[in-house]
Formats: sequence, structure tokens, C-alpha cells
Amino acid sequence: MKIVAAFGKRASQTEMVDDATLEFSEETAVGVKHPDSIDALFRRPTQILVVALLIVGMGATAYWADRLKVPTAPPTGTLRIETDSPGAEVRVDGSARGKTPVSLTLTAGKHDVVVQLGRTVKQLPVMVTTGEVAVHHITATEMPAPAPVLVGNLSVSTDTPGGQVSIDGEDRGAAPLTVRDLTPGQHRVVVKSGATTYTRTVSIEAGSTASLVLSGNGVATWGWLSVTSPIAVLLYEGERLIGTSDIDRIMLPGGDHDLDLVAESVGYRATRRVKVAANQTTTLTVDLPKTPVSINAIPWAEVSVDGTRLGETPLANVSIALGSHEILFRHPQLGERRLTTVTTLKGANRVSIDMRSR
Repeated sequence: MKIVAAFGKRASQTEMVDDATLEFSEETAVGVKHPDSIDALFRRPTQILVVALLIVGMGATAYWADRLKVPTAPPTGTLRIETDSPGAEVRVDGSARGKTPVSLTLTAGKHDVVVQLGRTVKQLPVMVTTGEVAVHHITATEMPAPAPVLVGNLSVSTDTPGGQVSIDGEDRGAAPLTVRDLTPGQHRVVVKSGATTYTRTVSIEAGSTASLVLSGNGVATWGWLSVTSPIAVLLYEGERLIGTSDIDRIMLPGGDHDLDLVAESVGYRATRRVKVAANQTTTLTVDLPKTPVSINAIPWAEVSVDGTRLGETPLANVSIALGSHEILFRHPQLGERRLTTVTTLKGANRVSIDMRSR
């Protein structure tokens, strides 16, 4: 049997093959002439795989390095705010940041600072520099005086809640309510409660709250009650709350009134009868009872309460009026300590301090 075989473009002749003998010219098929070329064919896939793995590894490294890297902290500086009178509220860029004196760590750059003490407000733009401390001391003359109070308030209540209130012909809503934008002077108040209509003339003073309490048939002549108390008390007539000691004047029908005075925070309750004079202001003074207080200090201290010296500790069953008090402890070596306590009728009142601790 003869087979004719030609391999590659460079085959120059046709080779004759007898039976099982097959001969090739030296320039036949590509890659067969040199054994090294055959090994390269087998090594090439491995090389491609290794290169591919290296590329994938480099990409993964870059991916995770980008996500795990720690962000650089922004540059910061320190801002310290001081005022002549400590305790002013400080807001930076609209956020509350404490009370003066206060030191704040802020990002470098411009910030809007507002300092408020009571009703006085100071606004100032501040530039914070990296690594530096900026101190702003605000004096009393820099804090503008508060604007004068040009309006007063009126509290209105009725026997039955829901009475419609109008002031100087303007509807103000349903009682009980407090109207807070009235100019000083006389105002005409009309309250419609069920089938009854009350009409009153009320005098409003700037910066104060007047109270109008309507009951019965509205025929009585009216007067005012002013309450003076070292603590805030609620005033009830029967089951109805008619006002508080924080209200400057409570408007009531002329005549006798039995009032309950209540201060739940200190356990105080008392009943007082007052006679309200028509078209006049009657004053009610609240005298709070005293309660025993025990005061001690370690190792010992001289004690003053609200500026009055009481002696050296231990002090037992010292009589002090209900309410809030400042206690001063003084020791010749350990210095002074102050604290505020509230005495009540709800239980034993004990005050103790360790002068050695700071």
C-alpha cells in the first residue's frame, strides 16, 4: 500500500511510503522538526494561567486596599469661649456645645458661634486654625441688652372648659387658654360659655400675666389676687385650678374665697381664706413651714445655709424652710464646698459631704 503525505507549506516533494514505513523530509510539519518546540506547546497554557492569576491577584489587592485604607482625619483646632458671667449657652453652627467656659475641638475653617446668657445674645463668626487655640472672652458690654418687653399675657378659664374667647373683637380660641401677645392697657374680653356670655375689661401690664376666672352668672364685681411665695404653688378653688403663684394677678369675683395652695414637689398643701376687694388687688403671702434637716461632713466642716452660719458638723434636726437652699461647707485645710439641696415634707432630709474628695 502506498500513501502520499504532504505537511506544511514548505514540503518540496511527495514522499512514497511502503506498507508500515512512513518517511518525512526534514522540512515537513511545523513544530515536529525540533523537540523543544513541542515542549513549548505544552508549557504555554500553564504560563497563561500563571499570568492570569497574577493579574487577578493584583486587581484584588488594589480593590481591598482601596476599601480598607484608613481615611485621613480632617485638620482641627481648638476654640475656647469665656464670658464674664459663666453659664452662657454656646451653639456652634446651630448645634448646642455646652456652657461657658467651654473648650471645643473643631475642624479648621470658619464657624458661626452664638452665645446666649438669659435673653442676651452675642453672635460672632470664628476662624479656627489647624493646631492652634483661639480664645474669645465676651464681656458684659459686648452682650446687647435685651429688648424691652412690650406685651403682656392673659390667662382665661371658665367653669366648663370650651368657652369661646375673643379679645377686642378677635377670636382667640377656647378656654382655658393663655394669650401672650397683648399690648399693655385695657382690653375688652368676651367669653361665650354655653348660654352665658361674659364681658369683662381687663388691664394688661407689660411683661406680666393677668388671670381671668369666670364662674357663676357673671354678675359679681371683680378684683385681683396677687400671690407672693418663695416657691411655685398652684391655687385651687374647690376642684378647679384658678392659677399659680407665677401669675402676677389672678382675676376673681369680689368676696371671700377658700383656696388650696399646693406644691407637690415639696409635699406642701395648705388652705387659705382670702377676701378679694372689688376693683382692687389683694395680696396673699405664702409662709412655708420649716422641716428638720441633718447635715454632716467628713472629717468635719463649718456650715452656713443661705448665708446664715449654723455651726460645725455634725448638725442634727436643724429647722430649715421648705424649698431650695445653698449650703456652704468650710474646712481650714480642705477649703470650701458648696451644694444645693431641696428640703421637703415627704421624708427625712439629710445632707452629707466628704470634704476630702474632689
